[in-house]
Amino acid sequence: MIRKDIPIEYPYLHVPFKPGPGKRWHLQLWLGGTLLREVYASITAEPDAPYYFLNVRPFVGKTLTLAVPESDGLRENTLDGVIGGGEPERETALYPDLYNEELRPQYHFSSKRGWLNDPNGLAYHRGQFHMYYQHNPAGTPHGGVNICWGHAVSPDLLNWTELDDAIAPWRRDWEIASGSAIEDFEGRAGYGPGALLCAFTALGTFNEIPGREYASGGQFMAASVDGGNTFHLFSTQATVPTENGAGWRDPRLFRFGDGYRMAVYETFKGRNCVSFYASDDLRHWERTSRNMDLYECPDVFPLTDGSGETRWVFYGADGKARIGGFDGRVFTESGESNLLDYGKATYAGQTWSHHPQGKRVHISWVISMDGWTAEESFPDTPFSQCMSIPCELTLDCLDGRYRALRNPIEEVFSLRTGDGEALSVDAAGGTDIAIVPQSDMELVWDGGDGGTLTIHAGTHAIQYTPRERTLAFDNGEKALLRDSRLRLRVLVDTTTMELFFGEGVAATYTMHPNARRLAFDGGGRITGRRWAVRSVWPGSPER
Repeated sequence: MIRKDIPIEYPYLHVPFKPGPGKRWHLQLWLGGTLLREVYASITAEPDAPYYFLNVRPFVGKTLTLAVPESDGLRENTLDGVIGGGEPERETALYPDLYNEELRPQYHFSSKRGWLNDPNGLAYHRGQFHMYYQHNPAGTPHGGVNICWGHAVSPDLLNWTELDDAIAPWRRDWEIASGSAIEDFEGRAGYGPGALLCAFTALGTFNEIPGREYASGGQFMAASVDGGNTFHLFSTQATVPTENGAGWRDPRLFRFGDGYRMAVYETFKGRNCVSFYASDDLRHWERTSRNMDLYECPDVFPLTDGSGETRWVFYGADGKARIGGFDGRVFTESGESNLLDYGKATYAGQTWSHHPQGKRVHISWVISMDGWTAEESFPDTPFSQCMSIPCELTLDCLDGRYRALRNPIEEVFSLRTGDGEALSVDAAGGTDIAIVPQSDMELVWDGGDGGTLTIHAGTHAIQYTPRERTLAFDNGEKALLRDSRLRLRVLVDTTTMELFFGEGVAATYTMHPNARRLAFDGGGRITGRRWAVRSVWPGSPER
């Protein structure tokens, strides 16, 4: 064992760590005989290692003890590298490259430190957009450990300020898995009108002993009365229990009529499903129905098209939007469905509750980079993964069938700088358009001789057949466009390329900066305009 007593004079402890997969140790934080927190992290005494940070604000003026019970492989002086200090900011000596690292996306959200994945608890509350997310603050792999709800706020869904993690595990065998948030306008849960309520899963965490996985605890609820910064559990018992420790998870709260509903990923008779629950007081829930063959991270909401027709949209983590109707108890599928994203990089998308203009805005976790596993995809960086650009979802009826479309929110236009650069290239023979990092392009194909156009995005190929108005993606999926004249918007960031065809058929791809490519093959000309896009990060010259 190694240990060190640290008088707490500042709100954070800054801990040197080694990014990426590798050996990790249990680092414990004690106040006297009380264990406050334990993280499983690749702590190190190596010089020039990056730092992550632990919030110790409630203990300023006290002395805490850092301990590593099983310290084989660590130097005796490893804990001497832990430093007390203020906010982790670019201006401080410990974080000189913050938001300027080689692989850092410049207008897509990523966490200051550590791993992120699923967006959680999306809600507009007290004049701000809140985004909680799956966060390992003490390492760049997910690893099934340390997972809590990270937290960021924004006035416009683009310029984000990262705050302290909002919900952390209170048991060593659980992690805080995905969920949702809504505002309790009437105060039905007992925390007063306007409290922000969240539902999440206490999921069994990683166990170093193979075959001895920890049991999950079910769906819990918590309330915030301070604007979403801290949450108080309804109870230490699950609001909606699981069965036999099964990993049922990802509760999605929403209002329906005068009551509340919750959609939860579960299993039934060996099959994946999403169950619907109903409640009037947000504390007592009744299961009303199941929809089979959906997996993880459900979302469900109504959309209304331009003619006033309303349909409900329901999907799981794969983003396959099922169109249908919902009567408050049962979702009935119409048989119409489409992917919200036809690429190979998005997962676990969710939408914001209570958008002030009534819009339905969607964001997804963008997984890894092409050719890399997720946990290897940001090598040697102190952060890993990012979110997609926020997109507005709309309902559209084409050839008598309803579908959900996805387009970047209007605020993305505000990130463009200057008047842009005119583009005009021959689309024959695999002609490339030079990639400019952090850019926004609007392109049109003139149709050539009416044959097929192939669009190359990195290593991926998409074929467009104008006679059929059909896009064929390299994952075997197809999508229909309204107009035979191909219009394309392309958003390029450090590791992402997001394509939006026609009226809102989206495809997201990830790629290392050295592998970025946008090319066309099929004849005719591609014309359009390209704008440089400014960084959204604090301290950036363009902000």
